Amino acid sequence: MSLVQEILYIVSNYPGGYRTIYDILYDSKPPPSKSDRYNIDYTVRNTLSRLKKKGLVKNTNGKWSISEEGKDFLISKKRNIKSFFPLGNRSNKSENKLLVIFDIPEKKKRHRDWLRHELISLDFSLIQKSVWLGPPLPKEFIQYLDEIRILQYIKFFKVSEGDLI
Repeated sequence: MSLVQEILYIVSNYPGGYRTIYDILYDSKPPPSKSDRYNIDYTVRNTLSRLKKKGLVKNTNGKWSISEEGKDFLISKKRNIKSFFPLGNRSNKSENKLLVIFDIPEKKKRHRDWLRHELISLDFSLIQKSVWLGPPLPKEFIQYLDEIRILQYIKFFKVSEGDLI
């Protein structure tokens, strides 16, 4: 997934300021050197500026959000990737939660990006780039992970609200 697509996915699911976008993209961990931090910051800001000029995102009072054109752009990029659950399927407010941790190899990057998007669609919250917390997953979803051969790279842990600190 390109930086443009990642930013569009972030602002479509987590509308917020620049810091929110940066933290989700880079796990709240600054790169080791000052020049790397500057280069990444410059790249993200320039990408947001280009997306705004193209009408794919909007900035209202410092909050970035996706435009209708941006949504159409994401849909056009996803046409050849299966969407298991539609965005907006967010009704399960169970006390039991599921912690999902994955380490999917680079050669399966497309599946890793797909999984992140589907977890967002299933109302999961990002803890770190490959650590997510959310409601229990449907059995069919787990079976599909096995079908596309990424289940072996994923670990699931049941937690309750009382277990969380």
